[in-house]
Amino acid sequence: MAKKWWHPVRNGFSLLEMLIVVSIILVIATMAVPKFSSAGDKANKAKIQADLRTISNAAAVYQFDTGAYPDTVETLAEKEYLEFVPKPPTGAEKYSIADGVVRVTLNGVTYTSRNPEGTNNE
Repeated sequence: MAKKWWHPVRNGFSLLEMLIVVSIILVIATMAVPKFSSAGDKANKAKIQADLRTISNAAAVYQFDTGAYPDTVETLAEKEYLEFVPKPPTGAEKYSIADGVVRVTLNGVTYTSRNPEGTNNE
C-alpha cells in the first residue's frame, strides 16, 4: 500500500508574516502623518485670511460712513457692519483693529490685513 503524504492544513498567518505587515503599515503611516498635520495649519491660515478680508472690508465701509475707523471689531458687529464677530481659530488671540488695520496672532505669527501671509514674532 502506498503511503499518503499529508500536508498539514495551515490556518491563519505566521508571526513573521504579521510582523512584516505591521512594519509596512507603520512605514506608510510615518510618511502620511506630517502631510496631514500641516493640513490643519493651512486651514487655520486660510480662515484667518478670509476673516481679515471680511473685517477689513467692513471697517472700510464703516470709515466711509462715519469718517473714522472703529475702535474694536465688536463695534462693527454692534453697528451691523458685520453679522457677527468672527471667531479666530483655536489658540489664536481675538481679532483687533487699530487705524483700520486688523490683526490677530496665532502660534507666534501675527497676521494683519496689510500682511495676510503673517510675520513671525520670534
